[in-house]
Order: sequence, then C-alpha cells, then structure tokens
Amino acid sequence: MNESRILGAFRAAAARRPDATALVSPRETVSYAALECRAAAVAAKLAGTVGSVVGLLYPNSPDFVAGFLGALWAGKTAAVFPSIAPPKLILLLATQSGIRNILVAEELAPGIAAVGLQPIVVRPSDAPGRDSTQPSMAPLKRDAAVLLYTSGTTGVPKAVALSEANVLANIEGCCQAGPFTADDVMLAILPLFHAFGLTVTLLLPLTLGGKVVLEDRFVPRTSLEAVSTHRVTALIGVPGQFRLLAKEPAGVDAESLRLCISGAERLGEHVREAFAQRFDKQLLQGYGATESSPVISFNRPSQNRPGSVGLPLHNVRLSIRDGSQALPRGEHGEVCVEGSSVMLGYFGNPKATEAKVPGRVLHMGDHGWIDPDGFLYLTGRADDMVKVGGEKVYPAEIERVLEQIEGVEEAAVVGITSEARGTTLAGFVAPHPGATLDAAAVRNACRDRLEIFKTPKTFTVVPQLPRSASGKVDKRALLEIATRPR
Repeated sequence: MNESRILGAFRAAAARRPDATALVSPRETVSYAALECRAAAVAAKLAGTVGSVVGLLYPNSPDFVAGFLGALWAGKTAAVFPSIAPPKLILLLATQSGIRNILVAEELAPGIAAVGLQPIVVRPSDAPGRDSTQPSMAPLKRDAAVLLYTSGTTGVPKAVALSEANVLANIEGCCQAGPFTADDVMLAILPLFHAFGLTVTLLLPLTLGGKVVLEDRFVPRTSLEAVSTHRVTALIGVPGQFRLLAKEPAGVDAESLRLCISGAERLGEHVREAFAQRFDKQLLQGYGATESSPVISFNRPSQNRPGSVGLPLHNVRLSIRDGSQALPRGEHGEVCVEGSSVMLGYFGNPKATEAKVPGRVLHMGDHGWIDPDGFLYLTGRADDMVKVGGEKVYPAEIERVLEQIEGVEEAAVVGITSEARGTTLAGFVAPHPGATLDAAAVRNACRDRLEIFKTPKTFTVVPQLPRSASGKVDKRALLEIATRPR
C-alpha cells in the first residue's frame, strides 16, 4: 500500500511555508515546520507498536493534530475517539476495532490505563530539532486512513472507515466549491472528532498551507474575539453555535469573514436571519454525513437558496430514490449519494455496510427532493418520520412552523408511541431572551398553522434545547422528558 497522501500534502505545504503559522491555540502557536517535527516524534513513538490501528483521544489541540499526522506517518489507521467519551465507552469502541494502543492527552492517560488499554503520551518536548533526520514515511497497512464514530443515536456507535481517497476527494470538492485557498484562516469551533471538524476545519486548510485557529471548547465571546484577532475568513459550525454567536452582545470586527456555513442539522430561518442581521454576513446551509467524508452539498455565496442545503460538490452524484429506483427531479424520496468520498464501510461490520451502501450507493436515511436547478431540499429523517392517525408526519416540518410563532427561539418535536394511544407528538419550545412562553398559547397558535394531526398533543417550555457533544439537538433526551410520568 502507498504512503499517506494526506500526510504528503501536509508535508508539501510545510516545505513551501515552513515558517508560516499552521495552528493557533489558546496556549501556543505552531509553525508548519514545528508541527511537522511534532508529527515525526509521534511516528517515531509508534514505530514497532503492535496493530495497524491506533486510537486518538485528545481535545481540540496541537497535540491532536500532531497525533493524527504522526499516526499516518507511522503507517497506522487513526481511530479518532470522542474526547468527552468515558473510559469504559472508549474500551468498548477500541475492542470493536481491535485497538490496544491509544495516543492520548496526558491528563486522560490514567483513565485509559485503568480500563486495560495502553496509553501513549507524546509531549511537544519529544519532537526532534528542525534539522534532525526525520523517520521515513511508512506505507499504510490498511485501506482505511481514519475511523470516525457515528453519534450512536440508534445504538452503539459504528466505526466509519474512510480511505485517503475518500478524504482527499471531499477536500478537493470543497476547495473548488468554496473556493478555499492557502490564504484562508479557518476557525475550528467543531470538535475534531466530528467529521466536519476533521476534514473541513482541519485537514482542508493544512493540506493547502492555510492557518487553523483551534478552540478547545466553544465559547461565543472567545470565538468572536478570535475572528477579529486572527482575521478569520471561514467559519463552519452547527446551527446552535451560530445562534449563540448571533446573541453574543460583545462588539467584534467580523469584516474578514467571507464564508460561514452551517451543517449537521436543520438551520432555522430565525438563526439565519439573526446571524445576517448581527454580522451582515450570509449564513449558508450545507449537508453531509460521516459516511460521505462528510460534505455532500452546500449553498455558495453567489448561489444561495435559503431553505435548501445547496448544490452538490462537483464530484458527488446526488439522486432521490424510492428503494433502488431513481426518481425525477421534483419528486420526493430518499436522498442517495455516489462518488469517491463515499466511505469504505463500517469497520468490521459488513452486514451494516451492505444495508447502508448497497451497490456503492449511500442511502442517507434523509428524505427530500431536488429542484430543477439541482438544489437539494430536505423534508426530514426517514427514522424521524412518524405516523399519526395513519398520516406520515416529519417533525422537521412542524419545527419550522413552531419557530415562526412569536416568542419562540427554537423548537423540537418527537414522536411517542404507546399501546393505549398509538403515536402522538410532543413539542418542545425555548423562548427568545426576555420572552415568556405559555404552552397553551403555543398550542392555540398552531391552530391556524398546522393540520390537527400535525399539532403536538403536549408542549413543554424549556430554557434551551439539550444538545449532544457535536451541537445537535439531543432528541433522545427530549424523548426521556416527554415520557416521564407527569
């Protein structure tokens, strides 16, 4: 097998711009030359270790970046674990993937050792000098360059295996669509164990020779200060992050921003409008999934249709299907994807892979349609769809309506099934700052906006919607609230 092309692209950028800043973090600034030396130190530490897959467990930090690049340098597949996962879950995921060794932040090493895994700590001081002889690049031992873990909303997280070709194809597609260049400064507010965080906010700029501003955790005021201080040009996040940025009262110079893209879940119209009003910048909606490396489509500044998730990347083939049959434009069905960024499969799980990617066609599990100009519109998740009184209902449709009610900041809807009542809907609404919401008033406001079967049976007013580590609304937590005895 060949040496890592991702690492090769990074090292080529380092050769062109050795003294340029590669990473800025709250505690240090790292040049391309220094980052290359730190990655070499990781590769040297991994030389001779058992196994073709090594785990990574770090917060957003230069150590994460050096660990990832160093793993590729040593010919390993890098399994990127969620940095917030408890040690017992890490053990479960590692066991599934046959992993023994884990590159880990020093403060997390004791917990990893306690569950019987082998922590490997590499400190910045371990890096060789700039003029030292660097280890040779080892050929990758597996087709997979990286394993990323699904969110596990329907069970135990699955390991998505992505090849070098998958990731680089997605980077190339994004670079052409953005476009992105070496002059871009990317603010990384997504966790790097998130597919968008790893591919788009980290590897894309590092393979071009750009700058990445890392945040170990998302704090709206700190992020806005980083935009101003480092003249950030590109900002990729989830709707909840952009909502908080728009609400942050601190003054900031955001003139440098040229590309702001929201992904991972539905972008509410109120969030898009609030962000545009606050910063005088377009907030563009995109779409993707870990299984597609991850970007599938996004709106461009010159081609933006609010309500859609944009146009596909040039190297992504998008179709709407009913089972295996492709449907004409304008008809509703399941969103399907083909192309060079579609995953190799779920690591060690051929049955799940065949179910998700039959015939190399990735079935997204989302329903939607494509307009005559090729823009993709989503109507909801297939597994979110519920039947109420025999009628199909997509919670996303109801959520959009609820967010148009005066005083509602954001909304979420879940389906509850019981033997006595069948399936009913439960709505959750969070108020605008300073607003007061009454559940009965929200229900009354739905009468002129929704059919009876689409109106939630219960409404709960909450200060804010619960969210997962990646920033998505946590509907499992809402379902637990909705089913508690009252």
